Formats: sequence, C-alpha cells, structure tokens
Amino acid sequence: MAQHNLVAADTPRYTRADFTALRFRLNRIPTEQILARVYDEDALHAAGIDTAAQLEARLDAMRDHLVERVCLSNPYLSASLADARRFNRWPKTVVDYLVRAADQDFSAPQSDDPVSAWLRPIVFRALRHEHVQTLAQLQDYIALRGRRWYLPVPRLGAGKARAIERWLQAHAATLGPLLVVDETPQTGMIELGSDRTRKLVPLEQVGRIVPALDGHAGRNRAPGYCLIAARHDLDAIQAYLSRFRDRDKTARAYQKELERFLLWCVTEHGTALSAVGPEDCERYKKFLVQPDPSWVGPKAPRSSARWRPFVGALKPESQRYAVLVLRGFFAWLVGVRYLGGNPWLLVQDPVTARRDVPIAVEKALPAQLWKALVRPEGILDQLCAKWPASSLGAPLATPLAAKDADTPGAQYRLARAAVLLLGCSGARREEAAGALRCHLTPVPEQAGIPSGLWELALLGRRQQWRTVFLPARVIEALRAHWADRGHDFENPTQGLALLSPVVVPSTRTAQAKHLSLESGDPVLTGMGFSPDGLYQLLMTALRRVAGDATLPLAEAERRLLRHVTPHALRHTFATHAVANEMPADVLQRLLGHASLQTTSLYVRAERARGLAAVAKLYPDPN
Repeated sequence: MAQHNLVAADTPRYTRADFTALRFRLNRIPTEQILARVYDEDALHAAGIDTAAQLEARLDAMRDHLVERVCLSNPYLSASLADARRFNRWPKTVVDYLVRAADQDFSAPQSDDPVSAWLRPIVFRALRHEHVQTLAQLQDYIALRGRRWYLPVPRLGAGKARAIERWLQAHAATLGPLLVVDETPQTGMIELGSDRTRKLVPLEQVGRIVPALDGHAGRNRAPGYCLIAARHDLDAIQAYLSRFRDRDKTARAYQKELERFLLWCVTEHGTALSAVGPEDCERYKKFLVQPDPSWVGPKAPRSSARWRPFVGALKPESQRYAVLVLRGFFAWLVGVRYLGGNPWLLVQDPVTARRDVPIAVEKALPAQLWKALVRPEGILDQLCAKWPASSLGAPLATPLAAKDADTPGAQYRLARAAVLLLGCSGARREEAAGALRCHLTPVPEQAGIPSGLWELALLGRRQQWRTVFLPARVIEALRAHWADRGHDFENPTQGLALLSPVVVPSTRTAQAKHLSLESGDPVLTGMGFSPDGLYQLLMTALRRVAGDATLPLAEAERRLLRHVTPHALRHTFATHAVANEMPADVLQRLLGHASLQTTSLYVRAERARGLAAVAKLYPDPN
C-alpha cells in the first residue's frame, strides 16, 4: 500500500462574522441570537451550518485553535486561558486578546505558529513525541538532524518527511529558508591541507596530508634510527592509538584529542605536527578556550558532513585533559625516537579549580530519592503497573516503528531492571551491558547470609573479573524483563545478555543489528545493548520519571533526575554502602577499584557521617 504523504492541514478561514460570533459566544449570548443577528443565509450555507449545534461546534473549534496559537506565541497567558476554558469564564481582556489573534492574517504561516495549525494530526502528533511544537522548532529540528531527520519520529517515513520539507520551502517567504544538510556518509579519503579543500573530517577519513605538512621532514624529527615504522605524522598517530586497541573507551578519548590537534596544526596553523614548538602549543591551548565557530557544531555521526571536532567551548577540566593527553603522546614520540623533544614540557597546564573530592560523588542520588525509586510499589513499580505484563509470543515479534509504541510497559520494565542492576551492584554501564545470564547464579544458603542473594561475575576494566551481589529485588525485575523478551530466565546456561532491547527502532543500524535484512525476522535476540545504547535507555527513563507529573516527587528531586547521568547510580551504590559502614576493602572489590585510595574518596565524601560527627561538638542547648 502506497504511503499517504498529504501533510498540510486545511487552512482555517475566518470571516468578520466569525470574529463577532466568537465574541458573542464567549460572552454567553444564546446561539439562536447569534444565528439571527450575525450570519446571513448565504454565509451559513457556505459554512455548511444548518443548526445551532453546528454553529456551536464551529465556534468552539475556532476558540480552541486560537487558544492553542496564543498559548504558543505567549506562554504567559497559558494559565489564564486554561482557567477560562475550564470554567467557561472569559474576561473582556482575554476575549480581546483572542479576537486580536484571530484577526491576524492567516493566509501564510508564521514561525511562531503551532505545527497543529498547519499540518495534519498524523504529523503534528508524531512531532510532539520529539517536543516539536512550532514551525520554527520544526525547521530547527530538521536543520539539526539533517536529511534523515525523520528517523527518530514515530510513524513518520521518508515520504511524509519530504512532503513536509516541500511545504516549508514553499512558505520560505514568511518562515525563512529551510536548511537540510545531506546526511549521506562521506566516502573516500581526503587530502588534508590541500588548497582545494579545508574540510574538517575525523581521523579515519584523512587519506593523506599534503607533503609540505605531513611531518616527514619536520624540524623536530629525531635523527637516527626510529623505533616505529612511521613515515609521517599520520602514521605516528596511528601507531600510538594502536597501543589502546583493547581499551575502546581510552582509544576514543585519545583519538579525539589527537585528531583535534592534527586538524588545528594543518588547517588552522599551517604547520606539521612534528614541527610545532612551545609557542605553537601555547596558541593551541588558547584555541581550546574558544574554538573557531566553524569547528563547533551539534553532535553528529562521524560519517556525517555535519561532524565537527567540538560540540562547544571546553571546560577548564577538559582543557587540562587535552594538554595532558598531548604531553603524553609527545613524550611517547620522543621515547620511540620519532621526535627529538617534547614541546609540551614547557607548557603549563590550564588553571582549574581543585576539588575536595576528585570523583563527582555529589551526583549520587540521595537515600530518600533512591528508596522512593526502587522500593516495592515505589516510583519504578508505579510506572510499570500502568501497563500489564507483555505477552509477546516471541522476542522482538514485530519490528516496531516507534521506540516505545505498543510496548511502553516492556520499556519501563526494562528501564527498571537496568536502574536496579546498576544501582544495587555499582556496575559501570560497560560492565552491565556485557553481563550475561550464564554469569548469574544464586548464592548458596549460609548461616548469617539472607536468602535470595545472587552473585554476578562482571568483566571490568583491565580485563579483570570481579563478583558483585544482587538482592532478590533485582532478580524479580530481571525476570519480568526476560518475560517480555520471551526468554526463559530459569535456564542458567544461556549466554544471553541480562539486559536486551524489547523494541527495535526504525533506524538502519538498529535493524541491521537485530533483524534479518532478507525476511525482517528477529536474529541474534538477547545480544544486548552497546554501552552507549544502555546509556541512552537510562537517560531517557530518568528524564521521563522527572517529567511525569503524576509521580510523588518534589521539584528539587525532578531537577536532579533531569540532570543525573547513569554513572550516578554507581556513585549512589558506593555512598550508600559507606553510609551503612561497609568496610572500605570490601567496597573496593565490589567496585573494581585498582587502588583503595580511590575507594576512600567515597568515605571522605560521605556527608551524613561528617554532619553527625560535627553535631556532637554542638549539642542542642534545649
């Protein structure tokens, strides 16, 4: 069946008689009098109005349309208009404002017009899932995400997306030009530093650097035998990054800093990386404080033409980290006799404020909020209880177009299991994403050990295994999540991920990972999340909790949940363990810290114990 791509709604056309009739209705003039006094027979026939009920419906629809438009253009009036509609009391000032809004020119859309005024319900309802309310926000959304902007929007395909773009371009006179960046992945390699291109591209797209700037004869090159087979700077960078091929997170962080510096040397400063001196390093340090605007852009795939080296200006801590990475990189180049000296040794670190506790443990959730989230019948259970348990006949039975369409309960049960797993074990998201069912076993009953505990083996940093312990509460949440997937949790030998998607988004990457390209049937079910995918799941869940007005949360708690990150769940486990006087060496093993000194930071940061100790110095005089 062909896709229906008619997106524009019928434009509302109001006459002077409509304005007058609306004012009369809001002032509670009987509808019969409005029919007799305002409209003539021709106007009624043209509008298709034969009865008083039809006129009331027309005027009420006109009222609602204008109220929506006014609320979006002037949010300060939202509360007044909501009260007026709820109690059907319309003060003269509100009526005047509505009529003035109605009397504007409706022949052409304006940037602050609501999407619902111009596009059909099937379109604007889908866009509301992405918090797109006005036409200006729609244009910004398209400009931000590029040619494939429609992929995250539920039930909005390429045909409707192209129709929306054509409609916006047809009204460029009042809305302004529509910017649609081509998201086609960049193919081929470029020659960095050539006159015909100054493209800012990721390191993997740099085929070669122009000979004058590639560093094969840089003034800082060491004489004699070099320990690495690097002909030029690009080879030297690749050789250094290959040392971290088994540490993906570290490799990505280092590559980001090295590619930024290489791009700056070649495209901004016009010098080879192996020819920079201390004064050049100082210039780059200043560049980090305020990068050139052409280097800054929203986060985009590395294959995209919209990719930029910076998302924004770096914080002092990030500037210092960049300098430390570059200093270590140049020290390695000197050590392997690729360079003769390290110019970064003469560059001071950017000034940063020294924290009392280097780890951001203050981001841990307060004990009261944590208990409200995870206790039985708590906030997470309340969200899951809104939808009955899924009865999917097979995991991922149908490739769903929307992330949470048709299975919101399964999504919330997945989020509950993820929050409990990280918050009750202190696992990192990389470790939780790699946790398998075959690594989870019940703890044998022992004297003094409560029943219901399970132990989970996690592969952590430095490829070291460690064991964490999970209460029955976490196991119950995992069982419910596995029931949604259609998997048998009671089989302990399965090599399936503890946490796995229950919905397949309509993106090529997700469908290629979970669905057969030939038949569309699920494949490799239970293979789990990537660390970034688990991060997005948790971030979305916590923000939905913060935005649900029906949940018993204080405004301060909602603000905290809006800005919290999944790593805060690890801090939550550690700080609450310290508050309950868990020995530091035990906590060190559970968290997988290489040094007891790192674990002791949580002891230093445990605020409640400090307050209690200080309170003993100042007893209550009463």
